[in-house]
Amino acid sequence: GLYLFLVFGINLPWTLSCVRNYILVPTTPRARFFVVIYDVALTKPFLRNHVLLMAASMAGFQSSPFFTLMLLDIVNNSSMLADIVKSLTRPLPQLGIVFYTIIITVIIYAQFGLAYFEDFFMFDVFSDDDDPGCHSVVACFFLIMYGGVTTGSIAEVMDNTSNSDGDRYIWRMVYDLTFFVWVGIMLFNVLTGLIVDTFGALRDEANEREDTLSNQCYICGFTRSGYDDIGVTNAPSFDIHAEEEHNIWNYVYFYRYLTTKDPSDYNGVESYVADMIEQTNLGWLPVRTSLYIQNAGGYVDDEEDDVSKVVENTIQQEFTPLAKTMKSVESRLEALEEALKK
Repeated sequence: GLYLFLVFGINLPWTLSCVRNYILVPTTPRARFFVVIYDVALTKPFLRNHVLLMAASMAGFQSSPFFTLMLLDIVNNSSMLADIVKSLTRPLPQLGIVFYTIIITVIIYAQFGLAYFEDFFMFDVFSDDDDPGCHSVVACFFLIMYGGVTTGSIAEVMDNTSNSDGDRYIWRMVYDLTFFVWVGIMLFNVLTGLIVDTFGALRDEANEREDTLSNQCYICGFTRSGYDDIGVTNAPSFDIHAEEEHNIWNYVYFYRYLTTKDPSDYNGVESYVADMIEQTNLGWLPVRTSLYIQNAGGYVDDEEDDVSKVVENTIQQEFTPLAKTMKSVESRLEALEEALKK
């Protein structure tokens, strides 16, 4: 069972993630098939969570307690609970290192405890057994892991001591206190801090993303305050500008229109834009301006012009891999259309 867990629970997922990170842009049918299956099955929480719920419902017909797992469907409907889950999965490497540190700490304490305090270990303080302790490193490891780590104090799995034990009393005090300070306070607080900090970072990212989507035009880079400061009279509001004048889907549809249209039928504007797209040049996109602003003679000062150039350069760098991906998607759509025709 442990071997299967190491192979299929750790090694296989890690190998698949390495392969997926290596494939940036799938260029072959096999690579595209792998990327689609991997992304849909593992990185899309909606599908993944519902597959797990379906497995729980099927297991419930064999053992009814599994039906209670379906109550976790609330995670799919609550963004806050989803962030809580992400606060556990995002810092998973750091949490794994801390957990590994706890394991090696328990091994060290099990070894020293077996060597110097073997007669103090007790599985059950109230047991009538003449020999209730542990007598191997493995047995002491599981005893400390179950009874000591969960409570943060190794004294929970050891018999009481007193000053009548002489020097052993002092060493027992050092043994118990160091475990409590290192595991019960420091490592547990590190775990809590990682989770809390990640949750706070997720909330900050969500707020920042919401603020960007609400107060910045995706196409031209205008912020709400910058748009209002232009000074054009009777100009449409920023919301109308972002949702109607520079509606992102209109640009997507226009791009698709150009890629499906015969180049010999292009007019002047379409030929110009198609050439710019072929060169991955974003000069055809409006940057901190719009048709209404140009017609009204709106003015953007030099400082804002510098900002617009920075925005344009940034978009230019990000557009290159996006253009490659869209070309790959376009070729896949063409292959699908040909297959459907056959």
